Amino acid sequence: MGWQIGASTGCCADRPVLEVLDAIHGAGIDAVEVGTPPGHFDPWREDEVRALRDRLDRHAIRPISIHAPFGGLLDLSDPNPHHRHAAIGAILTAAAALKDLGGRHVVVHTSDVPRDGQNVALRLRLIQESLQVLARACDHMDLVLTVESPLPHLIGGRPEEFGWILERLPAAVAVCLDTGHTTLGGQWRRFLDISNGRLRHIHANDNHGRFDDHLPPGEGVLDWHAIGRDLQEARFDGWIMLELRCPPASIAEQFTRAAAQLRTLLP
Repeated sequence: MGWQIGASTGCCADRPVLEVLDAIHGAGIDAVEVGTPPGHFDPWREDEVRALRDRLDRHAIRPISIHAPFGGLLDLSDPNPHHRHAAIGAILTAAAALKDLGGRHVVVHTSDVPRDGQNVALRLRLIQESLQVLARACDHMDLVLTVESPLPHLIGGRPEEFGWILERLPAAVAVCLDTGHTTLGGQWRRFLDISNGRLRHIHANDNHGRFDDHLPPGEGVLDWHAIGRDLQEARFDGWIMLELRCPPASIAEQFTRAAAQLRTLLP
């Protein structure tokens, strides 16, 4: 099979999306996930959406997905309804921008709140209710709500928690597995099994086994041959997005190297 490999623009959150897009084009990559960190890309601004659409067209780059805003007060598990509704609104704004750009997958975090000291059952229920709202909205917009696997210490980051959420969502809701998140918890295969027909998207990055380093594939400890074999067995035919830490030097050089290494490492 031929792996479909793209890149996330959000790797360099402190640089404008157009600058990063130019570098991705220079690396010969023709598909992207659009990041939405403040100062990188603002989906609320029509002029920024229009400029991004023009640059994507100029480079013949496909906008596969958008990584919706998250973190801080934007959390789908927040017991404060004002904060939770703001998180839903921010995701829907990103979804509308993606619709204008011509993409399909709206990638969302369940929560970025550490589990310790929290009412986990309550927050899981609020996540599920928030995702239900987003699923209906994305379906109406002909987009695919795509839920990302969290880091293991966050709410929803245990396989049984993630599975509980998925079981209560419509079948059209897809899954994005993050290779760094799932392997840090030693649960890659378990998350893959839980995804069970929903897996449409991969965030590909490596680490040294302790932190979410977002290294290029092959520069950490992950077993990429095993990951590729598992994806083949699961008949995965979606996109693998390189989601990497911003390099101090050339972005284009890093993505060129990362894409080449990933294609070599995957069976």
